Amino acid sequence: MLFACPSETPLYNKGGMSDPQTAQPCSLPLRSYGYVLLVLLILFSGRVLAQLIQAWVPVRFLPPFDAWHSGVLPYPALVLIQLIIIGLCLGAVWKVLAGSVVLSPRKGRILLALGLVYFGVMALRLAVGVFLAPDHFWFGARLPTLFHLVLAAFVLLYGRLHSACRRERTERSREGVL
Repeated sequence: MLFACPSETPLYNKGGMSDPQTAQPCSLPLRSYGYVLLVLLILFSGRVLAQLIQAWVPVRFLPPFDAWHSGVLPYPALVLIQLIIIGLCLGAVWKVLAGSVVLSPRKGRILLALGLVYFGVMALRLAVGVFLAPDHFWFGARLPTLFHLVLAAFVLLYGRLHSACRRERTERSREGVL
């Protein structure tokens, strides 16, 4: 596999199973997932930092504050929510890169479903803002929408990581390995 890290030890989906011998191994390129998740998190964190800079000490080389903020939430509440999101994502990335994440097919399905809805809504928001309502405060806020797509991609990739165990387990059970 192109991104596989041969030194990684396989993780187990404990999914209610306490016996490691009956748990399903997940031989995935965890470090690759971790690095891509980290890049997505850095992009999102950069957006938060750029907006903070424009709120406190505006600079010319960044878009103005209003381009970063759709105005749906008061800015202090938005920053708090963004910091919580960054903390949660950082914890997930840390676990993946450290190899301590416990993969869960159920969690994967939930994250994939939520991520697909989130991505779809934001893609629709972007399309409406570009083609139909560019002056609308919410639809026309392209920069926040792009970073919502980055965050949705994070959720989708993290969900994909968790659901990969299930797919491998299903394939092995079809082969009669389980």
